[in-house]
Amino acid sequence: MLKNRAIKRALCFLPALSLLTQTGCHLESEADSKKTTIEVAVFEGGYGLDWHKNVARQYEAMHPEIKVNLWGDPRVDEKIKPRILRGDPPDLASCNVPVWKLIVSGKLYPLNEALDSPAYGQKITFRDSLVHGVLNDTIYKGKAYAMPTNLGSWVCWYDKKQFREHGWTPPKTWGEFMTLCEKIKASGIAPLAFQGKYPYYAWAVLLSVYQRLTPFENWYAMQDLKPGAFTDPDFIKAARLMQDMAVKYYQPGAMAMTHTESQLEWVNGRAAMVFCGLWLKNEMKKAIPPGFEMACFAVPPVEGGKGDPAAIYAGGGENFFVFSEAKHPKEASDFLKYMMSMEPAHAYIQKLDTLSPVKDSVKGLKISPELQSAVDVMDVSTRIYSDRLTGLYPEFDKGPLHDALADLLSGKCTPEEFGKRLEAAADTIRKDPEIYKPPANGVPK
Repeated sequence: MLKNRAIKRALCFLPALSLLTQTGCHLESEADSKKTTIEVAVFEGGYGLDWHKNVARQYEAMHPEIKVNLWGDPRVDEKIKPRILRGDPPDLASCNVPVWKLIVSGKLYPLNEALDSPAYGQKITFRDSLVHGVLNDTIYKGKAYAMPTNLGSWVCWYDKKQFREHGWTPPKTWGEFMTLCEKIKASGIAPLAFQGKYPYYAWAVLLSVYQRLTPFENWYAMQDLKPGAFTDPDFIKAARLMQDMAVKYYQPGAMAMTHTESQLEWVNGRAAMVFCGLWLKNEMKKAIPPGFEMACFAVPPVEGGKGDPAAIYAGGGENFFVFSEAKHPKEASDFLKYMMSMEPAHAYIQKLDTLSPVKDSVKGLKISPELQSAVDVMDVSTRIYSDRLTGLYPEFDKGPLHDALADLLSGKCTPEEFGKRLEAAADTIRKDPEIYKPPANGVPK
């Protein structure tokens, strides 16, 4: 009897509990409705989302009137593109989109107002708090339209422990690099892992080799689509060196491997080296075995080359964009400014083992030996340079370049044929009036 009464009392209480719960939900919803919600979409790749989410919560604490709805997806591009087309984009996004088409059509929101305002936590402008030159690739009529959250460089990674055990030393020239590859191959280990399903991983290496061979005037002439740039003898020589390296020293089967498959071969010691960006450790952190000692060296200078032997392929990456048709572009720009301030930059460097475009953000920090190796490479460089062709012209990147690189690296076409194919693709872009071509950069100062 007592048990039945208890059950009845509980049942009688449920409507009141339900009403209280509904009221609580209503009050919470009402509180949220008074806030400005900015939607932030993030490409969920090698760097994950934890840092972005932490920054969002910190910003909300500083700005109680703002709610940051941050989400991520490895296929964020596919989800955002249709929303851009129908005029309903997120406020802020890190994604791979046809940047220049969006800039010229007015779909991206200029960042100049935020850039010229005070930086968070510093007595300088946001613009002056950034590494010089990281905004250059997406400036149109004096306005900046993209903000990189990452400062990377393209280097060759190796395991110091494995090198030490075999008596191998990092090469100082391209000739020494080829000799090293031959020694590694003779030991029964593949000299180079390669992310062959994505041939563009070789593009930065090829451009680096070309830079070692040619003066910067010629290198940037290619970036500016100057006729004949892809059939330049130095570029053909760079392609020949790349093909020779790939055919002889890529791990067998590499052209069928994804980035993670090939990089697993490297961390497991079956391949001795791999060219990649600074995100490599974070991307492979769950697979790196105990005792593995990551270190890196720059693409070696080529004997007899006319280029700068100490320049390094580097620049901003993981670009964020504010959309002009977003509901809250100004608030999104301010959140982006906070993301790229000194305190979040310190967390970014230490959590993700990579570099930030925030100037001097690595100073005074205790960083990993792996990242210090990359910092050492950058510290002795004379200048940084980066490619803008693939960002400017998706028509060039997604088809002709991808296919031509795959054929070059697998030996299916000659270096001369490779150059002619890229020259033809560049010529198609030159002649298409619908494709925006920004003014020539010359050699950036």
